[in-house]
Amino acid sequence: MKNRRMLFICWFSFIALAGCAGGGEVIPLQIHPTVTGSEGVAKQKSAARVAIGSFEDDRSHKTGLGSRTHLWGGATYFDVPGGRPAEVVAQALTDYLAAKGWQVIKRGAGDNEADVVLTGKILDLSVHAKSHVGFTEVMTKTKLALQAQNVADGSTVRMTLNGSGGDEIFWFDPEDAQALASEVLTDSFGKFVQDTTIEHKQLRLKTP
Repeated sequence: MKNRRMLFICWFSFIALAGCAGGGEVIPLQIHPTVTGSEGVAKQKSAARVAIGSFEDDRSHKTGLGSRTHLWGGATYFDVPGGRPAEVVAQALTDYLAAKGWQVIKRGAGDNEADVVLTGKILDLSVHAKSHVGFTEVMTKTKLALQAQNVADGSTVRMTLNGSGGDEIFWFDPEDAQALASEVLTDSFGKFVQDTTIEHKQLRLKTP
């Protein structure tokens, strides 16, 4: 009986490891901002109407987000639904600012309807995972260049936001990579909100 049990355990382990080979499929990651009610809202931001303008994918490698290297060889690949990360980041920023109390008007609205037009470039947005014996290492990086143009006087505010994060997962699921990427991106959005202020319906950098 003991030998049979050991044989079963070994066979199960073999099946589990065999499942750690990648077949080249593409896994879509749903990236959303992670905002909790306990963070409160920045009500002072609502005095200005902010339009989220165009975002560009300015990464050197524009195909997908990254890959997972499997223990027994092969890989699976990460991407966003539709394969357009610039749109995903723009929507995530829209959702984040709205949740934080900003008055975000419809994307594409005319400048005469907005007090601030916010545009950006994705310089880095990557998610990678590597399976080891007993755990999978997950790493993500983001780099965003944001530009806010104040409609009243034409002045601009520019910020470059860098983010990175990593985790070790015992039983990896693509949602783990999705959650980490969302968290790192949200931290970058938080830095933008923390370091700016609205004065007379214009966005300014906070002075040290």
